[in-house]
Amino acid sequence: MHQNEFDPLELRRSMRLALDLVAAHRIAKGLTIDLERMTAIRETLEERLTLALAEIDMGSMPSTWSWQKAAETLSVEIALQIIREQRNEPKDPV
Repeated sequence: MHQNEFDPLELRRSMRLALDLVAAHRIAKGLTIDLERMTAIRETLEERLTLALAEIDMGSMPSTWSWQKAAETLSVEIALQIIREQRNEPKDPV
């Protein structure tokens, strides 16, 4: 699947649940959720999701397949990966 085959706005919509998941985890663990940090997380999630979608062979997908549903599912998996990576991040000093 090529990047020009999906709408960037739709891609970001499909990431909402995943971003909420990461934000909820950060709040629960006392980690920073400032704009700069959350923007970096969103960019990481978007980059990894775009790379994952680029690996999909559209021709081998069933007719009921949709990249939006795939993006939602993949983004949650990527969010869980990001959460595991934050395991050793220091808590917010404030």
